[in-house]
Amino acid sequence: MRQPGFTAPGLLIIMVLLLIGVTGVPVAARQDASPAAGTPEVIDIQPVETPAQPTAAPAATPAPAAETDVVTLVLWYQNPADQDIIALYPLATDPGFVAGPAPGAATVGTADFPVDGVPTVVVGDTTFETYPRPDGVIERWTWLDDFEGARPGTLVMQLAGLDGTYQNYFGTATFVSRDEGGSGGVLTIALRPPSPAAVAEQDAAQPAADDAAVDDAAAEEAPAAEGAAQPEATVDPGTEILVEPEIEGEVPVTEGEAPVEPAA
Repeated sequence: MRQPGFTAPGLLIIMVLLLIGVTGVPVAARQDASPAAGTPEVIDIQPVETPAQPTAAPAATPAPAAETDVVTLVLWYQNPADQDIIALYPLATDPGFVAGPAPGAATVGTADFPVDGVPTVVVGDTTFETYPRPDGVIERWTWLDDFEGARPGTLVMQLAGLDGTYQNYFGTATFVSRDEGGSGGVLTIALRPPSPAAVAEQDAAQPAADDAAVDDAAAEEAPAAEGAAQPEATVDPGTEILVEPEIEGEVPVTEGEAPVEPAA
């Protein structure tokens, strides 16, 4: 009795069916997942936001200066080769902020450091006179590396206005010396005006001073006027010989003769 079994054709058919069963599903799945030929795929593109450009910062405006009654004068000083007095000029700066004398400008003042006496500074119509600090020193120098005479150096002095526009103003004068040999530098004068009380006192004292000056002038003129009115003396006092009048009956007596007795 034959055992049941599979013939060769039957096995071939079974293998074909298994192959179709194994490969059929992925092929169909791939077809479903792929777009139809000739149909472009639609891609959703999100718009890209352009970053905001930073706005240009506005030009910075300088902060308003603090209120003060201090006056600051800035000048250029130069040491002329033909004189000992320092000449002062208007100051100018180039685009690189390098200071120097204003081109073509004339002198506007002087600074004098006499051998005897105190230093003085003249600016315009005002003469400033320096005065000592409480320690008695007028000139205070700061040298480079604290080596005396080394430049650049700075000289600071106290001063006060004697007359003119800045009469009774007081403050400091700072000379910034660039180099040796009279190369010059920058002079900065910072001045505080006199107090209202000092101004009132000066105004009250001025008329009295003017009256005193007039009285002194009048006193000097009076002796001169009296001397002009006196006649010129031709004979020294005490040397003039007075001739006594003659008495009737007497003989005139000349100098050196004895008197003659009248006849009886």
